Amino acid sequence: MKPLLKLLASLELTIGCLVLGMVLILFGTLDQTHLGIHGATEKYFYTVFVYQYIQSLDINVPYMPGGYLIGFALLINLIAAMIYRFRFNTKKLGIWLVHVGFILLLLGEFISSVFQVEASMTIDEGGTSDFTESFREAELAIIDTTDPDKDRVYAIPEGMLERNQQVDIDELPFHVSIDEFMPNSVLQRRNEFTPVTVGLANRGLGLEAYAVRVPETGKMDERNQPAAIVTLFSKQPAQDGSEIIGTWLVREFMPHQEFTFKDRSYSLVVRRKREVIDYYITLKDFSHDRYLGTNIPKNFSSEVIVKDKRSGLEQDFLIYMNNPLRYDDLTFYQQGFMNDDRTTILQVVRNPGRSLPYISCTMMTLGLVVQFAFSLQRFSKKRKKADA
Repeated sequence: MKPLLKLLASLELTIGCLVLGMVLILFGTLDQTHLGIHGATEKYFYTVFVYQYIQSLDINVPYMPGGYLIGFALLINLIAAMIYRFRFNTKKLGIWLVHVGFILLLLGEFISSVFQVEASMTIDEGGTSDFTESFREAELAIIDTTDPDKDRVYAIPEGMLERNQQVDIDELPFHVSIDEFMPNSVLQRRNEFTPVTVGLANRGLGLEAYAVRVPETGKMDERNQPAAIVTLFSKQPAQDGSEIIGTWLVREFMPHQEFTFKDRSYSLVVRRKREVIDYYITLKDFSHDRYLGTNIPKNFSSEVIVKDKRSGLEQDFLIYMNNPLRYDDLTFYQQGFMNDDRTTILQVVRNPGRSLPYISCTMMTLGLVVQFAFSLQRFSKKRKKADA
């Protein structure tokens, strides 16, 4: 094991990982103009290998290591170096703290990249919300609107939509077949020249329009608009043997597709994935300050009331730029506003590894201070001997 440990702890591997990391940052930064921040991050840093799609062969070919592979190699290199080179004693305490801190920094970034969830919450002044909406993921919502006092929602996540499968929900009297799911789409008007190869609906607004798949975007100023072709089949066929209820086109920003089946009212909609939280947030007041004589935002803030569903406790908070609200495992940042300053937009982040960067930076700083103190002490002793 010693030759292998020596190889993994080598300085050449460290330099190689750092050089590859710089090359990866360069490529990712240049490609950011085409893919956007999110697209470049997913392609270059949150992956084992960076792939290039070859259209003529219809395959993805890896051509350079991704951020996960480089980070894992650097992590192994650090651990091997600590085992192979260093012996734990007080004189090496500072070096150990620096290395352990850097290892925690790598682990924190990996945990954040895998488990961090970002969403948004939009609240009007005087309004209340208890759910967040994902920035990237979509869902198909089937809403039972029969009860005038409340709706019952059945949500199918994007991961199931992408498999174009049939979904069975016990409480619903019909099967849900996902004929086609498009992560990003544009609408076209149906006419006599509409190609027969595209998925067409026979109910609702799909009689007048159809959706065409387009490449996904990761740019900050652009947004994917997912769409789906959905066919519903009755679980109990009619007397004439017919099972098909109909086929609908559903797409984000389109009106709900409403229909009635067995004396119950339903609607279909594709929307951003929602997550219900354990407390209500009410917007009391939104403030938007501008620099004098301009429309440039100087500061915007949201005064909110948080009411916990479990305990009934109410608390007042002020959220403004660089001063987020941390409640339970979520962090609420002031992101934006709309509707003539009467609506606030909060960015909601769940990051189980958010404390690791602070811990790692503290450990590395402490390690540098300790190592400098030991070096200063040794230098002082040598100086005294020389003077003597």
